Amino acid sequence: MASFHWVVEKAILFLKKDANMGAKKLQKELEEKYNVTIGYGTVWAGRQIAAEKIFRTWEESFALLFNFKAEVELKMPGSVVEIDFINKDDGVYFHRLFCCFKPSIDGFLNGCRPYLSIDSTALNGRWNGHMPSAVALDGHNWIFPIAFGFFDSETTDNWTWFLQQLQKAIGNLPYLAISSDACKGIENAIKQVYPWAEHRECFFHLMKNFVKQFQGPAFGRMYPAARTYQLEYYEYLMNKMYAVSKKVKPYLDKHHSLIWMSRFSEEIKCEHIANNVAEVWNRWVKDIKDLPVAELANTLRSKFMELYARRKIGEKFQGMLPIVVRQLNVLSRNLGHLKVQEGGRDEAEVTEITTTHKVIRQVVNLKNQTCSCKEWQVSGKPCPHALALIITTRNPKMEDFLHPYFSVYHFRLAYARIIKPLPDKSQWPKVELGYKLLPPLAKRAVGRQRKNMIPGCLESKGDKSKTKGAWKVQCKTCFQHGHRSSSPRHQSVL
Repeated sequence: MASFHWVVEKAILFLKKDANMGAKKLQKELEEKYNVTIGYGTVWAGRQIAAEKIFRTWEESFALLFNFKAEVELKMPGSVVEIDFINKDDGVYFHRLFCCFKPSIDGFLNGCRPYLSIDSTALNGRWNGHMPSAVALDGHNWIFPIAFGFFDSETTDNWTWFLQQLQKAIGNLPYLAISSDACKGIENAIKQVYPWAEHRECFFHLMKNFVKQFQGPAFGRMYPAARTYQLEYYEYLMNKMYAVSKKVKPYLDKHHSLIWMSRFSEEIKCEHIANNVAEVWNRWVKDIKDLPVAELANTLRSKFMELYARRKIGEKFQGMLPIVVRQLNVLSRNLGHLKVQEGGRDEAEVTEITTTHKVIRQVVNLKNQTCSCKEWQVSGKPCPHALALIITTRNPKMEDFLHPYFSVYHFRLAYARIIKPLPDKSQWPKVELGYKLLPPLAKRAVGRQRKNMIPGCLESKGDKSKTKGAWKVQCKTCFQHGHRSSSPRHQSVL
């Protein structure tokens, strides 16, 4: 049986190699390497002490953010790092932080589409705060992190402050789309800071709320309504649902008034209807959210550095990104259901017969890169109707029909600047605040902090079987969700 002192010593060695190693993984590594048996509680306590020895105490980490700010501004001039605090009678307390590196600013403005995914994920260290983030997409559809921060909760005031700092960093773009979930704090903040921006609501989050109110095959039209690029077809589908229930329109107008269908601005060139970019970011940072805040900020900078290895990919190619061209070539092989009637060199009518024997005709113009279905204009990539006309020529060049956002040139611009490596925190500039910065006023919740999100009833848990909370029961008598036929709730419904 290993002693506690021995566990602390070994935990220090392992954490120096991998600061993200959790107690469970550390327990497994120690038992396998040294052939000992150690209780999880002992390993967890030992890891806590080891982490304090390496990263300093939790209380000190907030003051170290000022040293981090000074080092970042020294090595990467033009970066925006803002720290806000609260003055109380009994001291000065940390409130919130915003961090945006200069290479990320230049990469977004010069190489990415004007599309931002805004979200927040809960921290699970000693402070039960939140980490807001602003993430973009490069031409490869990979995440391009722009900014992150820390604050205590998702209030309108905190989100407004975060977006105001973001505005300092990236300025006021003439065209901008911001995607988020249905958080009222974000909605109010965007109206105040970016009132001209196209605010998109995540369709997946919308449907999680929608299915709680409306069930039945008639409401299966929501997805095609969200996915269509044509206003006429959208209105046709929505009117069908309005005819089934008069409550649908008032509900959507009241609770989901943001843009959630594909009739997006044509200048953005991004057709995403779900806020999956934020979910990718949340998984990317999941294992480091329990670090002290100064170490967490520096670890995020290191993870940003890793992404800039993509520069090597851009150096290998010319023209358009090969993956995008390859996707178009694959799509062009399954267009036998489309009939092309050419009206000129670059124009044609493309007729489609759907599975319901409905005939739909679209007009394609290759010179203007437009289609009457509007998909090409919104996404920046040829739609199936356009592809059907393009492949009528021998050995067509798909590169000629893509928007420049998907070019290798823009991809290189996104990763042209380098996130600078920084020395360890002992070598950061010393900042004399003139006061002692205290930890946030918010208290940590009792018990072990959760790292994974609680999955909703519509979310898949992979290969794991459904457990309580991940699905909803359905009454076999009235077919409503949330109770069984033997439940007293069934009697109340009747």
